[in-house]
Amino acid sequence: MFQLILPETMPDVLAAEGNQEAPISADAAATRTRADYGRVSRWALGLVGTAGATFAILLTGAALAMLETGDHAPAAAPFALVALAIGIPCTWLLFALHRSGRRLARAAGFWADLPYRVGQRTPTNRDWFAARYVSWEADLMLRMITVVFAALGAIFALFLTVGAIVRADPASFVIMAAAETVLLAAVCAGQFGGVQRIQNGYVSRDPATFARRHR
Repeated sequence: MFQLILPETMPDVLAAEGNQEAPISADAAATRTRADYGRVSRWALGLVGTAGATFAILLTGAALAMLETGDHAPAAAPFALVALAIGIPCTWLLFALHRSGRRLARAAGFWADLPYRVGQRTPTNRDWFAARYVSWEADLMLRMITVVFAALGAIFALFLTVGAIVRADPASFVIMAAAETVLLAAVCAGQFGGVQRIQNGYVSRDPATFARRHR
């Protein structure tokens, strides 16, 4: 059964949330939390949730259009019920992935930062590159790709919303476009926030930042 946070990672997450520095090995904890966050299954479930929520929005828009025009109005109820049956679990899935991903990303950043923040380790030339290019690693790059597509989709949906309002299109289309804008913007922000939290954990590895902190 899929688990949002693996049992072996949970102690690392709880320790990071409690700002506990021992007895967990920072490097091992950083590896575990980063691997848990970067699971392809988490990313794939996010795609499924986004696709399902989008389909529910389309069904809702179709049901509202039926009610507006009066054509096939009796069929609006089944459309709405199917939209709810798909949209509610998909929305819950996206919310659950966001909450657990935020916890994992914060923990991964905490453990990656800890040895440098407390002065146990000094940066090397390799750390200079790590601080700048961590988001190019496979697990985070996969999410940055979908961040870009979600951002483009949100912008396109926003244009559709504004255009529909200016043209005084049916309310069903305006609601559908606006809901899709909110969905894709939330997906974009959630994924980008996770990547940024992990990347922030590598800031201390930059020699200049390390020198300023320990001056």
